[in-house]
Amino acid sequence: MTRLTLRTTLTLIYTCILALLLVTLGVVYYEVLARHLDADATDDLQKMTGGLRGYIHVEAGSPVLAYDRNDPQEVAFIGEATRYFRISDANTGEPLEQSPAFAALGGGAEAPNVWTDRARALVYDVHSAQGRIRISRSMLTSNRGDAYLLQVGLPLDPIDGDLARFVRLLLWSLPVGLVAAVVTGRLMAGRALAPLARLAAATRTISVADLRRRLPVRGVNDELDEVADAFNETLARLEQAVGEMRQFSAALAHELRTPLAALRGETELALLHDRSLDDYRRGLASQLEELDKLARLINQLLTLARAEAGQIPLSRDPVDLAALGAAVVEQLEPVAQAVGLEMRFDAPDAPVVTGDQAWLQRLLLNMLDNAIKFTPAGGRIAVHVSRENGTARLDVSDTGVGIAPGALPHVFERFYRGEPDRSPHADGAGLGLALSKWIADRHGATLDVVSRPGEGSTFTVRLPLRSRV
Repeated sequence: MTRLTLRTTLTLIYTCILALLLVTLGVVYYEVLARHLDADATDDLQKMTGGLRGYIHVEAGSPVLAYDRNDPQEVAFIGEATRYFRISDANTGEPLEQSPAFAALGGGAEAPNVWTDRARALVYDVHSAQGRIRISRSMLTSNRGDAYLLQVGLPLDPIDGDLARFVRLLLWSLPVGLVAAVVTGRLMAGRALAPLARLAAATRTISVADLRRRLPVRGVNDELDEVADAFNETLARLEQAVGEMRQFSAALAHELRTPLAALRGETELALLHDRSLDDYRRGLASQLEELDKLARLINQLLTLARAEAGQIPLSRDPVDLAALGAAVVEQLEPVAQAVGLEMRFDAPDAPVVTGDQAWLQRLLLNMLDNAIKFTPAGGRIAVHVSRENGTARLDVSDTGVGIAPGALPHVFERFYRGEPDRSPHADGAGLGLALSKWIADRHGATLDVVSRPGEGSTFTVRLPLRSRV
């Protein structure tokens, strides 16, 4: 089935609406015109009947017309008023005087209640070979009390002719108007859609290789400009995502190249020279260490990929943040002491949040692991749990090397590890903080960092408090 273009669809809709409007207006105008013409005809007939009554006199028991035959106006009026004219005896119904045209109407000139309802004025229409005639009837009474029935007719051919011409005019003008509407509507639709076509053409020129290009905006702030702005915003997000993917690919290649190069070098050395059993064991141990690094990296990548794909479900249970912090600090305190660091825990409040305890524990573990890596021996690490403005706050502070201001916006990016000389024993892949940011986002929390080079860093997590039921 062939689908219509948007231009054709808009033209058809516009034409159908206009056709319906024209037909409706035509019917309404016809009805209004017919009612007005009908009311005017009735009014003219009543005026003519009233004027004719003034010229009728009863002489010798018989009604006669008395008027000045030398007055052209009276002659013209009497001639028009008596074209369809009859005076009858009100009791017997016998015609006393009538015009030839009225006599030709025959019995069709009588309404059903002409004689049975003589006291009421009556206006009715009759259909004859001469066309439609409107007849009025009224009573005449002589001085002696004799009653006569006066019937005066007015032909409605002019009215019917005007209405017929009006209908013919509608029947001719409607198709012409619709044809003009189709042509005009198509031109207007094409003109209205021309900016959209230009946007489509500009869109086709944008490729993944050049995502810096943007669609032109006309600056009139209309709907098309909104579409262009929205598409440009999408392009900006896509450009950022593609840039992150490229950066991720480069970083991943770098992270994999180092352990693989070490493994290859040790293997080549083992093959080139004869070695003792102890040398082979030490070489294999070193290779196992590099393999463990690769396994950790791959596991972190898989976890982060599943997390960003929404494949990791989180439970929604009450979590005592103070108890969770105490447990994690107790778990890592021996590790900190082994490298000469002091670890403290402080929780003046015991805020309860809603979330997944295992993932929140991992969030805190990642932040503490990061603090241990970048804090020299003799430094301090502090964990503080409190309430703040209706939220639960978790702070991890250290007296480490700190983070440069230019690196702060990137610390939560994958594989970002800042300056290579920040810590001589930092051997991570730069995925811990990226995973921590994902955990915070999934719990509706915020994760911020404040740092000064040489003075240390403070990572702050703010989580919504669990509502009381």
